[in-house]
Amino acid sequence: MNVRQAITATILNGFNGERSIYGAFHLLKGKKSAQTIQDGALFGLNSYFGLFPELTRAQLEEDVRELIENGQATLLEQDRLRLTEFGKVTLKENVERNRCFSDLRGWHYHPYTEEVWLRLSLFIQTLTNIVSGNRRFYPITHNIRVQAWVKNHIPIKERQQFLQATYDELFDFLSACNEQQALVFVHQLSGINLIGLTRLQLSEKIGVSLDEVNLFHISTIHRLINSIESKESQYSYLSIFIKDLKRDFVLTQSARQTYDLLEQGKTLDSICQIRQLKRSTIEDHIVEIAISNPHFSIRAFVTKELEETILSLSETLQTSRLRELKEKMESKVSYFMIRLVLARKKVNDEA
Repeated sequence: MNVRQAITATILNGFNGERSIYGAFHLLKGKKSAQTIQDGALFGLNSYFGLFPELTRAQLEEDVRELIENGQATLLEQDRLRLTEFGKVTLKENVERNRCFSDLRGWHYHPYTEEVWLRLSLFIQTLTNIVSGNRRFYPITHNIRVQAWVKNHIPIKERQQFLQATYDELFDFLSACNEQQALVFVHQLSGINLIGLTRLQLSEKIGVSLDEVNLFHISTIHRLINSIESKESQYSYLSIFIKDLKRDFVLTQSARQTYDLLEQGKTLDSICQIRQLKRSTIEDHIVEIAISNPHFSIRAFVTKELEETILSLSETLQTSRLRELKEKMESKVSYFMIRLVLARKKVNDEA
């Protein structure tokens, strides 16, 4: 079981046969559809959102075939899988070897993971060369937006102090990281007469797959962003790299329009009329909002008593399968209400 198969198996194990293998595909690709966003929240799999944006259906299907051929998964109906006991043991061993993947926060940080890295690495390369008196060097990225950001944030004075403080904070951060994380991070950095290694070169250097190097890299940046957010006073210099990127919550463009109308006091029915969209589409937006914004109240749609009833039933039956829960509820309880309650519960559990 290679690392990509292990991540796929983790998602399929979370689905437990309740979603198609293509639900895992869309999650790993980072598809911002209502179904994918809800799957990530309902099954507690948001961490893996957008980890493999270049993944093809053929690659996923090949990974699934290998899991089945190796006796690690069994095929159910309609492209659904369930891990075998052997598969679960193998997956557990893989997780033990790659504990740093618990640092992944795909849903929260996927939109700007690489931007943070490019800002930081170009900033270090630029400031290191300037402090050393070298103003002619080949920048590690030609991303115009990143170059402009770095140019606007290079300190005018006390540059050596700023460089040292950034080094000290990074040293403190990396000291708490997994050894592979720190190795991948440091060897990509560029400085005076030094160009960092590409991830492919790193893969060859440390003898692991490119997928593993990419995941070490992503998990380190996610850990860094999370550390800065939770310990901003401790990482005051590093905090500049994420300040203007931090958002209270991220929504798809259409869901954002629905949210703005809800904030104006519009009802679900009136929003359907205003936006000329189906009720089911607006309901999808509301579930997405509940997933993304922990402060959004669901009381306009579900009472406290009904929320407790749905959660209790889900716990008793040990399932998040909507149809199974709906069959046990009164007819007035809609799929929308169940989805909304389960999504909010999963998000609260992950917080």
